[in-house]
Amino acid sequence: MRYEVANWGEFLATRPRGREVREDIQEKLERLASGETLILSFARVDGMTGSFADECVAKLLIDRSSGVFADRGVVIDGASDVIREELELVLSRRKISAVSMRESGEPEVLGERGWLPATLTVAIELRSFSASDLAAKLNLTPQAANNRLKVLVASGAVVRERIVPEGGGKEFSYTVVIPAFA
Repeated sequence: MRYEVANWGEFLATRPRGREVREDIQEKLERLASGETLILSFARVDGMTGSFADECVAKLLIDRSSGVFADRGVVIDGASDVIREELELVLSRRKISAVSMRESGEPEVLGERGWLPATLTVAIELRSFSASDLAAKLNLTPQAANNRLKVLVASGAVVRERIVPEGGGKEFSYTVVIPAFA
């Protein structure tokens, strides 16, 4: 599903407006089935303030990191350099990340980076995987892979689903939900 942020205006400002847009986005996310992706399209948005970006996008991603909508993807698309730069500043300050699709069709990590781009590349290669699969591919301990997966799920590019293994217990399956790579 595509969400046209420009329906709220070409220039987006203020925290109250950001909250209003975030709440509308959350309503759309609630309607999505598990494993589906909401594409936040910033096409035709010429600019936005940091307060709008923080209230709308950053808080949406923070909610995801707490488990709300962790089974549904969120990907940014159509963002100009100006919009990506504003999102980069806001997300970095919050130490969170989002995935934005570049005009070339390649995903770009915005915000807190570190090891996330390399982890995203491997996740895209695997498409559907367990924490153990990711750990093996990146030569990590299972705990380190789980820590990276928490951040990747919070970014919106990957969703997680609880599965019950044969022997019982608690495990998760992870799936890339970036439309061009799902």
